[in-house]
Amino acid sequence: MSEPFNTILEEIASELELRPLLTSIITRACGLLGAGGGTIGLYVPRRHTVQVEAIHQLPLSELGLEFEPGEGLIGKVLATGRPIIADHYGEMSRISLPELRDYAVIGVPIHGPGGGLLGVFGLGAPPPRKFGASDLETLRVFARHAAIAIQNAMRYEREKRRTERMTLIAHIARVITTGLEANELVATAAQVIHEHLGYPNVVIPLLYRDEDQEYLLFDGHAGNYGDVMDLCHRMPVTRGITGAAVLTRSPQIVNDVRKDPRYVPPPIPINVRTELAMPIVLGEEVFGCINIEGLEPFDEDDVASIQIIADHLAVAVKNASLSREARQAAVMRERQRLARDLHDAVSQALSSISLMSQSIVPAWRRDPAEGERRARRIEELARLAFAEMRALLRELRPDPSGLNMVENAGVGDVRRMGLAAALQRFAFILAPQTPSIRLDFAAYRSQSPSLEERLYLICREALSNAIRHSGADRLDVSAAVNDDVLMLSIQDNGRGFDVAARAEVPRDTPEQGIGLQTMSERAAALGGVCEVQSQPGRGTNVCIRIPLLAMTP
Repeated sequence: MSEPFNTILEEIASELELRPLLTSIITRACGLLGAGGGTIGLYVPRRHTVQVEAIHQLPLSELGLEFEPGEGLIGKVLATGRPIIADHYGEMSRISLPELRDYAVIGVPIHGPGGGLLGVFGLGAPPPRKFGASDLETLRVFARHAAIAIQNAMRYEREKRRTERMTLIAHIARVITTGLEANELVATAAQVIHEHLGYPNVVIPLLYRDEDQEYLLFDGHAGNYGDVMDLCHRMPVTRGITGAAVLTRSPQIVNDVRKDPRYVPPPIPINVRTELAMPIVLGEEVFGCINIEGLEPFDEDDVASIQIIADHLAVAVKNASLSREARQAAVMRERQRLARDLHDAVSQALSSISLMSQSIVPAWRRDPAEGERRARRIEELARLAFAEMRALLRELRPDPSGLNMVENAGVGDVRRMGLAAALQRFAFILAPQTPSIRLDFAAYRSQSPSLEERLYLICREALSNAIRHSGADRLDVSAAVNDDVLMLSIQDNGRGFDVAARAEVPRDTPEQGIGLQTMSERAAALGGVCEVQSQPGRGTNVCIRIPLLAMTP
């Protein structure tokens, strides 16, 4: 193998972004074979097609084209699964560039290390150039090495996409606490979804009822819709893929709308190939639908992420409705509980994901193994956040059996392994880099599962605050039961703060936060107290005292 060839392989292996990598690969392939132009397409399993992702010295109209089996050079490689050499491009059926019919062409499949099809090379050259066996062997060898780089870039793309989804969910969580009316809320959420995940067309219609029928009101469009649609429009809930999602209360994923008779084009035509409609449901109520349309197929990660957002929006829209209909104290208490539980459930994991995601790219460039380790840590944290959020939101839905079969992911650990082990596991997942997290439960006696679950929530909030805000490198958690008084202490050696100054900050402001307030409320609900001792530069100690005699058996 020549030195220039090795140099080419080293250069493409160093690129992590998928689209620049594919452009570099097809450019290098054309240079190796002396071709006049070429394309590289990736295999789309859901549609059994190959979509052009990068070109070299060909019209821009080729980008994004999808070839079905038998269509043109790429389609013929897809249909046969074998390399193709032809002296005249015009010999192919249904070619996309008839002006190049006299070009000699060569097409080679790109197989992954496991043997599955990743994509297809398609190269051409004007007369009198012809491709032969040596060209085929060169392109085959290059395809094998390119496949490794493509697969690594696709893995990196998936991890980056997961990070973007978690950032989106965190943003949506902030949006739903702003107190917006329902129509403003969904319009803002549509824009946030479009900006964070790049879906080209996003709209969140809400469900309304009049005397004659139920209908969806499409308003607050984002992306291409936002550019062309100034006015809202309505559609009966019995029509369209969005209507089907609302009526069945289940996601509708259509990866080729041309083959689905339910598809209703928007009033102003927009280029659309795929549609995802996710109903916004809470308990027995359905509020509307998140509708996303585009050109790329939707995968399981898309569906899972949009499901979480729909559940967030369901809680938010319900809260907006309750606020509008009544201002009773009971409603306000329920909203405070929802805000507190949402904060407890996912903010710790999302904060760690945000911090770790900022370091993943430089770590990956420096050492792929370290980058992969951090990516797997992000994936583990994402699973924890998804599990906790899904568990919390399902608690709000009626269980027909009368039994709640979904546990909070962290609280469930308390029943399985006890309070100390559950806290140790939470601390490791949230902050594996913290050098010293010590637990001392020698003087502790096990309590009832329900009490330990509530103690876990208080300790979890204190641990999260210390890990995220204090800058500490040591945390000490101790528990003891003395004279029917249960005492918990969470102490760090971090930067500390002025407790008196913090107490003067108005409640429910960003400076005050809700962590300390939540711990105090939970301790008070158990008949106890939560005391915070801290000074700038001297760390913080959170001490909880619970009188066990006051607990109801």
